[in-house]
Amino acid sequence: MPIQHKTPFGIYHWDTFDNATILIATADTLEEAEKKVKERYGDRIKATGADQVDIVDLRGNIVKAFKVG
Repeated sequence: MPIQHKTPFGIYHWDTFDNATILIATADTLEEAEKKVKERYGDRIKATGADQVDIVDLRGNIVKAFKVG
């Protein structure tokens, strides 16, 4: 996945049904990115889920992943 963000962290939602990944937010710190994911998805974050939300650094590495239903 080519990165689309210019800040230290990008938050991407991977829709498995459409097989599409979209940038939904950016953050300057990992803590800020995690907070944005939790605020947006709340109780939709599960141990298993159809879609995935990834926090990605500027090198394109997934530093944290969340399954969402």
